[in-house]
Amino acid sequence: MMPGIALKNGGLRAIGRQGGRAIFAFTARSLQQISTLVITLLAARFLVPAQYGTYSLGIVFIVLVQTMTYTGFYQFILTAKEDDAAVLSTCFWLIVGLVSAASLVLALAAYPLEWMFTAPGLGGVLVLLALIQPLASIGAWSSAALLRRGEMTLNFTIMFAQNLVALVGGVALLWLWHSLYALVAFRYLRVISGAILFAVLGRDWPDLVFHKNLAGKATAFSGGLYGSRLLNFLARYAADLLLGMFHSPAAVGLYRFGNRVATGATDVFNQPMSNFAATQFGSAARRDADLATPLARFAGSITLLSGLVGALIIVFAPDVIALFFQPSYLPALVVTYAMALRGAAGAGQMLVEPAFAALGRTAWVMMFDMVSTVISVAAIFVVSPFGLEALAWTQAAVVFCTTGWAFYLLRRHGRIRIDGAARNFALALVLSLFYGLALHIVYGQLSLHLQTGKIGILGIGLVTATIFGLAILAVAMRLRVFSLQAFSG
Repeated sequence: MMPGIALKNGGLRAIGRQGGRAIFAFTARSLQQISTLVITLLAARFLVPAQYGTYSLGIVFIVLVQTMTYTGFYQFILTAKEDDAAVLSTCFWLIVGLVSAASLVLALAAYPLEWMFTAPGLGGVLVLLALIQPLASIGAWSSAALLRRGEMTLNFTIMFAQNLVALVGGVALLWLWHSLYALVAFRYLRVISGAILFAVLGRDWPDLVFHKNLAGKATAFSGGLYGSRLLNFLARYAADLLLGMFHSPAAVGLYRFGNRVATGATDVFNQPMSNFAATQFGSAARRDADLATPLARFAGSITLLSGLVGALIIVFAPDVIALFFQPSYLPALVVTYAMALRGAAGAGQMLVEPAFAALGRTAWVMMFDMVSTVISVAAIFVVSPFGLEALAWTQAAVVFCTTGWAFYLLRRHGRIRIDGAARNFALALVLSLFYGLALHIVYGQLSLHLQTGKIGILGIGLVTATIFGLAILAVAMRLRVFSLQAFSG
């Protein structure tokens, strides 16, 4: 074989392996969001909005506890340059202790919260979900340990198996048991299966060692991140809490369903990409590499994927909800539209934390989230009397504006070049808009001229959307807006 041909074949095999690893890593990361979205859709089929709203209120408070699991000390594990054994052992006790304390507080507050929101069943849901959070924190620590050692494939394999078990088991539970406690059981299944898999396959066990100096450094590093996540939580869930306090669990159910349909679909991409970004920025920081490269890579890739999914949701959501769910959920459609666009506009917000964490300047993350939260919550207070539509569109507008501010902070205070990131962000929005308009026109023509019934037209429309989407991704790769290198870490 000619040397040039052998070199070319070797390059193609390397690209193929990279693509295969990227697809598997992305699938493992995104399956959690897929399983949550599927369970949400089933809940909308079997439960009334008031029941789903009660569960949604419970999840709001559990998300607050989970912010202590996958940030702060978790990111310190990924970025710290100290000895592996010392970092892992100390951070284990920090993570588990913090989450256990937060879970205890939540369990004690469960029934007062049920009374405050006038939501029967909320207290029991909160107690049950709080009890499982310390075990979930151990799984998070195990995942961080694997990523720090570079065992990416094993970490993704465990995550894939865990989320597949949760998806299959959760569907079976809800299909056979039409209760909000089936949703609680789904959460238990995910946490317990993950803990078993990490213990058996990861084989990471903490030493009975706690380094006070290292704990102090980890706490100083993590304080700003925990504060920023708390503020981000308020910005994201203030609408749910206000609807629950001033209206009813049914209003929360409608809002959360519309929000979940959109954000659940976009989070299939955004949550894995956020984790990939944290790992890659942390790795670049340990090597003293230029952070402008991963910033541009993720700004384009996150925005394009979120934009394509958002366009898909806007075009197909009306027919999907009308065909498969209870009519009582149709008022949530306007929330779905706004949240789909919000997902495409949030790349800057997502990248502030991993970038400044890699630089060791987490106070700027706290400051960014503090200002963003004040603006978001103030806007929610002002527009909430005007209904779900005003509430949803206001949040989308606020996210778009704060993304621009995020890029400014990264350039001014992070000293990171943002020209590549801004270019990729803008081009990704243009490509997503073109995709959405083309899909809307084609699907409209299919609905007018085909006589195969609504489900048949929907199926053909989804196939068409997939073909269009692959074409857009190919164009984006040629323009270097989208990169497979983002799918690792």
